[in-house]
Amino acid sequence: MANKVSIANRALTKLGAQRILLLSDDTEQARVLNSMFDDVRDAELRRCRWKFALRRAELMALVEPPLFGYAYQYPLPADYLGLVQVGEIYVRAGMGSTAPWVVEGGHILTGLTAPLRIRYQARVENASLYDPLFVEVLACKLAMEACEALTQSSGKYDAAAQAYKFALNEAIRQDAIESAPAEFPAGSWLDSRTDGGAYSWGV
Repeated sequence: MANKVSIANRALTKLGAQRILLLSDDTEQARVLNSMFDDVRDAELRRCRWKFALRRAELMALVEPPLFGYAYQYPLPADYLGLVQVGEIYVRAGMGSTAPWVVEGGHILTGLTAPLRIRYQARVENASLYDPLFVEVLACKLAMEACEALTQSSGKYDAAAQAYKFALNEAIRQDAIESAPAEFPAGSWLDSRTDGGAYSWGV
């Protein structure tokens, strides 16, 4: 079962560096890994839609509406890292102004009425919940980030980068990362389903 120390040690092993007992150890390896672990983990959780990190929530609108532009604002969950789905609308790259919401300042601003049902990428701090393929991806990325400070070796950095790409591709191949479903194009069908603000939860 993975934990933060075992993941850090996997990264150190990839660099040929000495392993640690605790992230709080008074060693260069522990200081470097401890300083970056949470930030690198959150970035990797947000980078892809890891299935173990997907969560659902029903959000209630705040009493005070946005200053302008939208009728409602909903506070994001405390563990929120990225939006995956709002109602039946799957969030995808390039949506831009076609999406009936924006994410600003820790809130979703929209004309959709409460409760706002969402799926999102969550910050998962308990490493025992990680998919084994995510453990490998995270260890490779930590090795890349720590390489300069611990080894100053461009060769080891390149090896870690190649291992990272392979691990990420393997996770995609093994379906540890959720892919977007087939979507209907925006238009009358979507308009009829959203009904100008209301929607059904058809997942």
